[in-house]
Amino acid sequence: MSSVSVSNKSGQSSARASQTEIFLSACLEGGIPLPAHLLELARMDLTFLTDRPLRFGTPVQIAIFSDFVSSVAQNKAFVHWCRPHARGWQVGAYLTQPLPDRLTSHEWNDLRSTLRYDCSWKAWALWGDSGVLESVQIQNYSITGLRLVKETSVPIDAEFSLFSSAGRRDREVIKGRVQWCRHAENSFHVGALIHGQRGRDLPRIFGNLEAVHVDIRQTDSIHSGESHDTLRCEQELLERFLPSSGSTHRKN
Repeated sequence: MSSVSVSNKSGQSSARASQTEIFLSACLEGGIPLPAHLLELARMDLTFLTDRPLRFGTPVQIAIFSDFVSSVAQNKAFVHWCRPHARGWQVGAYLTQPLPDRLTSHEWNDLRSTLRYDCSWKAWALWGDSGVLESVQIQNYSITGLRLVKETSVPIDAEFSLFSSAGRRDREVIKGRVQWCRHAENSFHVGALIHGQRGRDLPRIFGNLEAVHVDIRQTDSIHSGESHDTLRCEQELLERFLPSSGSTHRKN
């Protein structure tokens, strides 16, 4: 397993000498090592760089630490976002448990609650009791919120429901409340909170991944046709680790 520290988006090290370095170690199911360079870390999710694309719903066992004694957190994460990167593949994953208070309230007290992920998904929105479905675009999302692009303005605190692009009301629904609305060129950008942390479900509902990717709700019941030992041996033979780089500090 590889271990690296968090860097900011520009790749520059933080000038704050008091910042604690945070490292990541990761593996796939069956103990298969996964080279992982930690990019961003929040209390409920993380992004990292690896050498291969990971499918939606892929479980990853991770250890996050700044030392090997007191500041260690083991967790399980599920992949929900994957994009090509100049140095491999950038992956976003949700933690099954938030990082413990013993770390976030002391050594890692400047972490954000969640991260945001770029996307471009079509959806239908029902605003309040209007009864009319309006076509919108989801521009980015997090566990607790999203940004929509639409043709007309919408009042602050307006309640809404989001449906998949098929526009059928009997399908799964995401509900939220508008926090802000701004005009940008020929459209309006809307920032909204999502009720019940349903941002975890957005890729599955609006990214049209149900037919081709693993459903994380069924992960435990899926069995591979090959043994973990066979897969591990093959993986070790083909493993291509990322080039090593110097440690950097966590972003503010």
